[in-house]
Amino acid sequence: MIFVFSGTGNSYAAAKRISEAIGSGMIDIAAAVRYKRYTYDAKGEPVGFVFPTYYYGLPRMVLEFARNVTVLNPGRVFAVTTCGEESGGACEMLAEELGSRLRVDASYDVVMPDNSVFAFDPPTKEQAEETLRAADAEIDRIIGSIKAGESGDMCAHKGDKDWREIYALYDEQRVTEPFRITDACIECRICEDICPEQIIKVYHRKPVWDEEKCSLCMACIQMCPKGAIEYGDATVNRGRYYNPIFYERTIGIPLKYRSRSARRNTVLALGVT
Repeated sequence: MIFVFSGTGNSYAAAKRISEAIGSGMIDIAAAVRYKRYTYDAKGEPVGFVFPTYYYGLPRMVLEFARNVTVLNPGRVFAVTTCGEESGGACEMLAEELGSRLRVDASYDVVMPDNSVFAFDPPTKEQAEETLRAADAEIDRIIGSIKAGESGDMCAHKGDKDWREIYALYDEQRVTEPFRITDACIECRICEDICPEQIIKVYHRKPVWDEEKCSLCMACIQMCPKGAIEYGDATVNRGRYYNPIFYERTIGIPLKYRSRSARRNTVLALGVT
C-alpha cells in the first residue's frame, strides 16, 4: 500500500508510477485524516509514503497522519518526497514522527516542478515538461531501488540548509486570510471539491476559506480553471501549474454539479464532455 498526499499532482504522479510498477494500491492521506482512518493491515506487502516537501518538512496533513497511523504486518517501508529544488528534512521528519511504530527502510527524494506560486513564479510549460521528464527517469531509478530491497537514506536533493529552522516558519505562515476571489470566478465550485482539507465552502455563490490555517497545498489556486483565486498580491500576474495527469476524477473526487448552468460553465472551463 502507498499512502499519498498531493496538492497539485506531483506526488500523485510519482505515487501512481511507483504503484503501477510494484503492484501496490494507493491510499489518499487527506481522506484518511478527514475521516480518521488510521489503522491498516499491509498483509506483508511493501508500505510506501509519497508526499511533497513543504518548508523543508512535512505538509500539515502528512504530519497529522504520521502521528496517528498504525500499520499492521508491514513489509519493507519506503518514503518518497517530491520537491521543487531541495527536500530538506522531509523524509527524516516522517521517520521521526512514525517513531517505533513503523521503521522507514529507505528514503528518496525527486525534483519536480515547484508549485509554491505564493513565493515563486511557476515554471513555463516547456520548463515543467523538461523537469517532469527528468523526474520520470529519477522515479524509475527509485522503483529499481525499491524492487531491489535497498535500504538507507538515498535522498539526493536535501541541500545544506537548517531545515528545522525553515520549517518553524510553516505554522505561522500557512494562513488562509490572504486568499481572495476575483471577478473571473464562474461559480464552478471546483475549489470546494478539490481542497484536500475540505475547508473551502461556498456561501452566497462565492468560495470562503472557513479555517484560519491550511496546508498551503495550492490546489485551489493552481487548479481554478479561470485563475480566479489569488493569495494576496503575491500571485497576481503569475502563471499556474499542476501536474498534467492530475485532475478531479483521478483522485476520486466527483464534480458536484449543483445546477445545469454550473455544469455548463464547468464543462466550458475544463474542456470536458
